[in-house]
Amino acid sequence: MSSIPSNLARVPNTLVSQIVRSSLTRTQQDILRLQIQLTTGKAVNRASDNPVAASSISVLDDLIERRDQRLRNLSHGDSVLGNVDAALGDASEMLLEAKGIGSSQIGVGSDAETRRNQAQVIDAMINQLIGIANRQFQDLYFFGGDATANPPIVELLGGLQYQGVGDGMTTDLGSAGPIPITMSGEDAFGTLSARVQGAVDLNPTMTGNTRLLDLNGARGFGISLGTINADVNGVDVAIDLSDAHTVSDVIATLEAAIQTEDPGATVAISAAGDAFSIVPSGGVTITITDAGGGNTAADLGLAQVFDGVTIDGSDVDPRITDLTPVTSLSGVTVPMGTIRITNAGQSRDLDLSSAATVQDIINAVQGLDLGVRVEIADTGDRLNFINELSGGQMAIAEVAGGTTATELGVRSFAASTLLEDFNNGLGVEILSGAVDPITGLPDPAKDLDFRITLKDGSTFDVDLVGSQDVSDVLDAINAAATAAGIAVPADFNAALAADGNGIELTDNTAGVTTLVEALNGSHAAENLGILGSTTGATLTGEDRATVAVDSVFSHLIALRDALLTNDERGITLATGNLETDINRLANARAQAGVRNRRVMDAIIREEDLRIQDASLRSQVQDLDFTEAAIRFSTLQQQLQAGLITASQAASLSLMDFLR
Repeated sequence: MSSIPSNLARVPNTLVSQIVRSSLTRTQQDILRLQIQLTTGKAVNRASDNPVAASSISVLDDLIERRDQRLRNLSHGDSVLGNVDAALGDASEMLLEAKGIGSSQIGVGSDAETRRNQAQVIDAMINQLIGIANRQFQDLYFFGGDATANPPIVELLGGLQYQGVGDGMTTDLGSAGPIPITMSGEDAFGTLSARVQGAVDLNPTMTGNTRLLDLNGARGFGISLGTINADVNGVDVAIDLSDAHTVSDVIATLEAAIQTEDPGATVAISAAGDAFSIVPSGGVTITITDAGGGNTAADLGLAQVFDGVTIDGSDVDPRITDLTPVTSLSGVTVPMGTIRITNAGQSRDLDLSSAATVQDIINAVQGLDLGVRVEIADTGDRLNFINELSGGQMAIAEVAGGTTATELGVRSFAASTLLEDFNNGLGVEILSGAVDPITGLPDPAKDLDFRITLKDGSTFDVDLVGSQDVSDVLDAINAAATAAGIAVPADFNAALAADGNGIELTDNTAGVTTLVEALNGSHAAENLGILGSTTGATLTGEDRATVAVDSVFSHLIALRDALLTNDERGITLATGNLETDINRLANARAQAGVRNRRVMDAIIREEDLRIQDASLRSQVQDLDFTEAAIRFSTLQQQLQAGLITASQAASLSLMDFLR
């Protein structure tokens, strides 16, 4: 006789049915869930399956997705750097060939016709090199630095202008430091001039609107914001400057806090415009210190005692920015005047009288479209005029006796211009150390570089030994004239040209011709641009301090032109410069190789880390098929047993209990 479970012995049939159905439903749900797991191969398919595991899986999924993206970025970077290396290799081979051509055309073995023919070869090389410099991969230009959307090299005014910006584009490669995958044209080809770097510290003054970010700070580390303490006649006042953004914010916060104890105190910008000034009431002493180990007071130049005698803090060294008013530039007469900018044989007189900010100056120069760019120096205290045009000679000059270019420190032919910068870096040849061949003693007469003959027939000889810059040359010429008994500046004077660039020799004596001639075979007068004569009152020399781009394009253009004009000295010079270009390309190629190596190492590292993350995710998410198969079999048996039990319980009646 069958035994009935005690829990189902004396209960209503409806309750028995509900209990059995619930039990069977749970078993069927477990089987269904297990079937889904077996089908997908995952133990966790929904967050409700295992909330803790689902959270870990979500984090790992995000991490793996990021690694996959980095791997795609790295793969792209590897491809780009490979193409960069190939382009640099092609350029190097081309320059070696160009150097060979130049070397073969030096000496008696070549004639004018041969050199003209070789000039055509060099011209073709220039065009090929432009193509290399403008190579791209998937619309990404290799040598534009950060500017990868446009060709880095374009033709302008018969020269070649570089349009790139920055050192190179970087992407998320997962490395500790950035790895640029493109390269600056300057690093590869030398596409920008090093001059004219501002020769004057413009030392901008600050205004109330000056951002604290634009201050170098009294310590030279910028401004760190925090809390400072003010001791006002023995009463401590804590001043929180953490929310300050501008000079006005600092002034307002300081003044409001200090006036709680000294209502007559004032805070302002110093008279020099480079520091904060605190003026306490009579008999009151204010001592400013930093709080909690911070450096805010020190950075603001306020960590000192203000007693009415000392009222100015330390210089916080404001930086020049695009928004710096021209009126804030020290030593610059406002409104500014007109400067003359020359490049590639074209000159423009630029009126800066309406320029209100530094950005206005930058835009005005850019608008001339002469291949000249104005930049704020990294030091933040001066302006640089950069020649972007390979094949062009840039000059920045005064107009009609103006002083704007000089005040801005950007005149390319100034008193401070070094002689070594003349003639595209060849400098000025100055005789020195001559020795008498008979006595073996020094012979100063043979160190004389040139002779100046005035209109009245008086002459004097000039020795430039020891001259380093244009100012030294002018002093040497005027000193030699004075030593010869000539009245300076009444009868004669050497000075910078008032209009344009060059050395200006003014001869007020009576006569016809002023003459400058070389002595002892010296090329100094020629190198200075004053060799020659004039019948006018003034002999204005040529501008030999123009600024050329020291690039491979400039040197190839110079080699081509020298071959066309049969200029053997020019061929020698241009060929020698190509050696520098070859070395530059070799360094750039090495740099690209280092970057490529770093990218490849990063690929290996990311792949290893991805495998580790995927393995960890698998341990949490993936299904153990053996355990699942056993559990599935158990659940099937459980379901079958449940069905049998349910059928047996359903067949019981009252008669079964009465027997």
